[in-house]
Amino acid sequence: MKLAFYLRLSQADGDFGDDNKDESNSIENQRALLQGFVGSQEDMPKEAVEYVDDGYSGTNFNRPAFIRMVEDAKKGKIDTILVKDLSRLGRDYIGVGDYLEQVFPVLGIRFIALNSNYDSDNFIGKTMGLDMSITNLVNTLYSRDLSKKYSSAVQTKWKRGISTAGRVPFGYIKDPENKGKWIIDPEAAKYVRMVFDKALDGWNTSMIANYMNEQHVPTPGQYREQHERPGVCGRKVTDEEWVWDTRMVWFILKNHAYTGALVHGKTKSVSVGSKSRRNVKEKDWYVVEGVNEAIVTKEEFENAQIAIQRMDMPSMRQDAGFSLKGKICCGNCKLRMHYHYGATPVIYCGHVMISGKASNCCRTKYDEK
Repeated sequence: MKLAFYLRLSQADGDFGDDNKDESNSIENQRALLQGFVGSQEDMPKEAVEYVDDGYSGTNFNRPAFIRMVEDAKKGKIDTILVKDLSRLGRDYIGVGDYLEQVFPVLGIRFIALNSNYDSDNFIGKTMGLDMSITNLVNTLYSRDLSKKYSSAVQTKWKRGISTAGRVPFGYIKDPENKGKWIIDPEAAKYVRMVFDKALDGWNTSMIANYMNEQHVPTPGQYREQHERPGVCGRKVTDEEWVWDTRMVWFILKNHAYTGALVHGKTKSVSVGSKSRRNVKEKDWYVVEGVNEAIVTKEEFENAQIAIQRMDMPSMRQDAGFSLKGKICCGNCKLRMHYHYGATPVIYCGHVMISGKASNCCRTKYDEK
C-alpha cells in the first residue's frame, strides 16, 4: 500500500478562525489526526507522502499539491488517500462527487475521509450514498454563503473609499501609514503625466507608445521589477521585446483612478471559487471620487477620453475552435501567436502589431495551411 495524506487550509472558505488560525482545521491538527488513525490500523503503512495546500480555497481543484497528488496517483505512486473530512478534499458538490465516483475509482485509489466516516472500499459498485451527497451539498452551500458575506464586507469598504486591491495603478504606491489608501509615486507619476500630455496634444496610442520607447521610459512592468520584488509581474515576453505598446497606453488613458477616484468592481467572478471573471457594466462599478491625490484633473481625463474616443482597446481576434490555438509561439518575443479567422485565415505575431517599430518580431502573416 502506498499511502498519501492530503492536508488543506484556506482563509477564503472560512477555515481560519481567530488570529487567522482555526485549531480544529490547522495543518498540524489534520496531520496528527491522520497519523493517529494510521497508527491504529495494522494493515496500513506507518509512513505516508504528504500533499499540503496551505492557503488554497476548496471551491475549486486548481491547487498545486492536489494536482501533484492526482498526477502521482496516475503514475501509480500512491493508491490510498487520507483526509480529515470531505471538506478538505473540496467544497464543490459536483467536483467532489466526480472525484469520489469517477476519478479515484478509475485510478484504483482508496479514499478515506475520517471525520466524514467515508471509506471508498465500503462503496465499491455503489454510489457514495445519500448522507455523503448531503454532506457535499452542505459544504458547497456553506462556501457560497461565506463568499456572499465576504463580498458584502469588501463592497462596504469600497463604498467608504478603502481600497482592497492587491496592486495599485502605475503611478501610485500604497500609503504605509493609511491602509487602503494610495499616495503618488513621483517618478512613475511623471510617466503617467507624459502619456496624458501627449494624448491631450492629439497623439494616438501608437504615436505615444513609440515616443515612450524612444525616450527609453520603463514600462509599468519594468518599473515594478526595478522597485518591487523581482518577478512580481509574471511576464512571458523576452527582455528585448519588453516595450511600450498601444494596450499599455490605452489602459492608462482609460483609468479613472488617475483623477484620485477609487474604482472597484469592474469585473466579478463567474462563480464561487472560479478564476474566470466577466466584465461588469460601468454603471455598476463602485466609484468614490477624491479618495487619493490626483495625477490628472477630471477635465484632463475627460479631454483625453475625447482624444481617443474613436479608438477601441487593441484586441487580438482569435478563434476558439482553432486546433493549434496557444501552441504556436513567435521565435523572437516567445509569446503565443494569434489566429485571424477572416476570409483567408492567417497566423501572426500579435506583439509586433501593438508594439510598433520598437519590436523586432517578424511582421509576416502566415497562411493557416
